Formats: sequence, C-alpha cells, structure tokens
Amino acid sequence: METMYLNYFTHDSSFPFFIQYGYHDTDLFIHDHADFSELLIVLNGTAIHKVNNESYFIKKGDVFVINHRTVHGFVNTNDFHICNIMFRPEHLQSLDFDIRKSAGYHALFVIEPYLTMERNFQSRLKLQLTEFEQVSNLIASMIKEYDMKTDGWKTILNSYFMMLVVLLSRSYSLPSSEMKSEVINIAKSVSYIEKNYTNPISIEMLAKMSNLSVRHFTRIFRDTYQTSPGNYINNLKMQHACMLLTKTTLNISEVAFQSGFSDSNYFTRQFKKHFQVTPKEYRNQEKNNRSY
Repeated sequence: METMYLNYFTHDSSFPFFIQYGYHDTDLFIHDHADFSELLIVLNGTAIHKVNNESYFIKKGDVFVINHRTVHGFVNTNDFHICNIMFRPEHLQSLDFDIRKSAGYHALFVIEPYLTMERNFQSRLKLQLTEFEQVSNLIASMIKEYDMKTDGWKTILNSYFMMLVVLLSRSYSLPSSEMKSEVINIAKSVSYIEKNYTNPISIEMLAKMSNLSVRHFTRIFRDTYQTSPGNYINNLKMQHACMLLTKTTLNISEVAFQSGFSDSNYFTRQFKKHFQVTPKEYRNQEKNNRSY
C-alpha cells in the first residue's frame, strides 16, 4: 500500500487544493491519504471500489468523500471516469457558511468519512439526472479555472467549491438502511445544534435524536468532530458573541443573552477563558483594528 500526500499533486502551499478529471481503464492501486480528504464524483462507467477490507460496486452519479486515513482503490474498472477534488479537511472547517445547518452537509462531508473507517462502506450520495448535470457543469468550470489560472482564479475556484459543497449537501437524501439511518440521524442532531445553539441543548436530547446511547453518541461525535458536543455548542455560542460584539452596539448583557447565556457574568468568564480577553476588551481591540 502507498501513502499519498497532497504535495504530490500541488506545490502551492498557499492554496492546498487540487482538482482533476480521471480516467481509469486499469486498476487503481490501494492507497491512503496522509494529509488530505478526497471528494470523488463518478462521471461515467463503473468500478469496484475497495475500501479497507470491503468491496463495493460504484457507478455514474455516485459521490463520496474519502477521509485522509481511509485505505481505498479501484478494480474491475469499465469506462470509468471520475472527478477528484483533494483538499485539507480544515479547509471546510475554517469557513463560516450556512450550509453547516444542513444535515446533508454533516452526513456527506463529516460523518460518513469517519464511519467509513469503522464499518462497511454502504452509504453514499447518488445524484439524480438534473443534479448530475448541474454538478458536472460546475466541475467543468472549476477545472477550467484551475488549469488556466487567470487573475482571481483562487477566489472564484473557492467560491465554486463552496457552491459544489452546497449542491451536494442539498442532494443528500434520507437513506433507508440501518447504517445509513445512523449517519443521517447523527447529522440531523448536528444540524439541530447549528440551528438552535443559542437555546438550551442537552447531550441526552441529541443522543435520543440520533437513536443512540449518550455514551455511543458522545464517542462518535468526539471522534468525528475532534471535540465534545458541549465544546462544539460552546464554540458556536462564542462565534456568535464575537459577531454581535463587532457588528452591533448591544451591551454585554444583551450580547450574552442573544448568544445563549442567561448570566452575563458567567458569559464573561467563559469568553475570557476562550479568547483570553473579556468581551469588552475584544470589542475595543476589534474597533482599534478597523480604525487602521
């Protein structure tokens, strides 16, 4: 087995992103990814996708994300055309966009890639005809920008990528099998957090929503998102508070309340613990930064 690195495909450290069309008329060797994730869209033909120790038939319209620690490859390819998009996982995590409220986003880009490492690779997005045409056209525009590299290509390519993420997340439908239901149920709970983090949310509520025990839900969540459910919720509250402190003139008590804290003193302590400055100091720093 060979381990692949993103710098095998691109040496631009300022833009760790790569996209290409791929055509495979022979087997693609078994490998894993050391430092990147791969979004793969099957554009034509069929193949057997070997993932860890399992083998699965894939065809035109299938879409999935391979985590940077998952072993995979293709055999028995038949007129097999794909689009590979390689990116660092933190690329999506660092962006503030509202598709995070979608269960489909969390299912396709976060939860499925993690669960793929743990069990059979049964869950993946299958594009319908109109969705496939829309995605194919967007991919063509992305590859054109990536190949030509005219002024502003990184900006527009990043915008196209975000558009693709949104389209694929919207296309993710409710699966029927037990394993797929676990994916979508956990995704729904994270979507619920993203939409309701300023309201009281208990771990017990989220676990029940996912049809899992609190212990099992917490383990999957922590392993998938690299933090606890409580910290995830708190981080969203802090991001919201930062937005209110910089974009509004609300007093600290009102910022605390609108960020999901009933006690402004507790909010101030949590904010300082998180950012090493008080909310007032943070607001003044941001105001001074904007004045330059």
